[in-house]
Amino acid sequence: MSKRARARRATPIMRNAGSPRRENLRKPPPREPAARSVPGPGGSRTRRTFLTWASGAAVAMILVAMVAVAASGGVPSTPTAGGAAPSTGSATRALAPDGSFTTAAGARETVFVLHGQPALLWFVTTWCSSCQAGTRAVSKQIPSLAAQHVRVVELELARDSGQPGPGITTFASQLAGDQYDNPDWTFGNASAALTRTYDPNGYLDVYYLLNARGQITYANSSPAATMSQLLAAVDKITRHA
Repeated sequence: MSKRARARRATPIMRNAGSPRRENLRKPPPREPAARSVPGPGGSRTRRTFLTWASGAAVAMILVAMVAVAASGGVPSTPTAGGAAPSTGSATRALAPDGSFTTAAGARETVFVLHGQPALLWFVTTWCSSCQAGTRAVSKQIPSLAAQHVRVVELELARDSGQPGPGITTFASQLAGDQYDNPDWTFGNASAALTRTYDPNGYLDVYYLLNARGQITYANSSPAATMSQLLAAVDKITRHA
């Protein structure tokens, strides 16, 4: 064997460590697109309830602006950030628009009838979880609100906003506890016109605080979550009554 042949045989063949093997050059198979969840029958209800809980301040700004437009004959006003009641400002000092509702006892009343004492005008649906929590929370405050001469008017939105739920009487008797018969707490059904005026976009669990002159001084949603702000607003108007 020649010297050249012996040298070739003795020298190991080195592979380039930086060169991937052929099988490693294969591209991974494409991933399947992630499946999209399909909302169930209660999907729209869940979204609307979440909207009420998650965006109370934004809802309040929109609501006050809309009601202010209705009260001022179509001239919009500028709402305050967070729905808080300012000392001045037409957006939260506009006269609450009139409209009718029927009490659980069958009496027909109007918003203008509430003039003469502060009132909490509150719009709910009977299937809304935050409305249920709010009714329980308000039941604990009724004695205090009554002592400040604040009347609470809790109204089911027209046709319960298109979802099935118990009647307002059943709803109230189950959630208001021993305050259900308190004369300073009125339950009823809002007319379609009143619903359109105060809740044109179908938000759940919204309320307006009116002073004794019938002016909107504060608006927000979900009293179970905003009770401290509501009580502060009540204290403000009753101290200056």
